Amino acid sequence: PGIDGELTELGSTMAEFPLDPQLAACLVQSARYRCSNEVLSIVAMLSAGSAIFVRPKDAARASDEAKARFTHPEGDHLTLLNVYHAFKHNNDDAGWCRDNFINFKAMKSADNVRTQLARLLRKFGIDLVSTDFHSKEYYINIRKALTAGFFMQVAHLERTGHYLTIKDNQVVALHPSCGLDYKPEWVLYHEFVLT
Repeated sequence: PGIDGELTELGSTMAEFPLDPQLAACLVQSARYRCSNEVLSIVAMLSAGSAIFVRPKDAARASDEAKARFTHPEGDHLTLLNVYHAFKHNNDDAGWCRDNFINFKAMKSADNVRTQLARLLRKFGIDLVSTDFHSKEYYINIRKALTAGFFMQVAHLERTGHYLTIKDNQVVALHPSCGLDYKPEWVLYHEFVLT
């Protein structure tokens, strides 16, 4: 809220999006980082409502190998972007999803959410833009936009080897399904899961 208790212009725009505040903040601010197309896809994937990856017990190894082909070294948000791009590159094909252990219904749902959110972005005059893929700023800008929304959902790697959340100093660990194969100094998380 502003000084007088009213919503700021940013807050008013965010409130128009049928999203959690963190996702709305990422999305609404993404154009200033020149990555609204990419953040739109990530937010849609996070909003799909069901698991993107399918891992049948009788094909666990094959599904893990398929997931590894999409895994981005800088985190799961960028992995979701890779999956969405591949899905669109393969013409929304159900067979491609099956072959790659991707939940076709979740992908169609994400695509539908993306279309609806893109309509809202246009309504509020927020440009759909991308940084050149070959620019060193491409992934940096996406991470900046994600951090604009999830700034309270970050954790720092302590000398003990555990992560400590910034918000409440809670000791946390990366989820076993996380695609990171190293421990970065800082992590941003979408959700907190008790295991």
